[in-house]
Amino acid sequence: MTTSQFLEQLAGAPVAHGLFDKVGDLQHGRTRLDLESYQYDPVRKLPLYVFKLLADDGAVVGQYHFAPGDPDQVGEIGNAGGHVDAAYRDKGHSKDCIKALKSLAWRHGMASFIVTCPKSNGAARTALQQVGKEIDRQDGDMCFYEIPAT
Repeated sequence: MTTSQFLEQLAGAPVAHGLFDKVGDLQHGRTRLDLESYQYDPVRKLPLYVFKLLADDGAVVGQYHFAPGDPDQVGEIGNAGGHVDAAYRDKGHSKDCIKALKSLAWRHGMASFIVTCPKSNGAARTALQQVGKEIDRQDGDMCFYEIPAT
């Protein structure tokens, strides 16, 4: 689930907040991440990237966010999360998105990053288990996966 409804526009230049002003080509398989905006999460006090997910035919299939930083700092939402629109689910877009985000995490000097998803989202959980490992964090409704950045 993305947190766009809770976010604010990032004040000032992205680099002033530790974000890259050019993220490069983030793509894996048939899924490309198109930088939509730089946002600020006032609850966690973190800057983050917001991406549109695009299929190989150019269709917008969902949205993801990525907040670089230590997992303890990013809290219960993790470093990354988002959604794939219903019509495009079960086609590997979420898994490809996470794989594409590895290079951005690596550029930020992160060895790994945390992705969250609801326990009720079996398809997302299966995809995340294929690219990372579930870690034990006590949060009633959410699952946490550690994804290596290499």
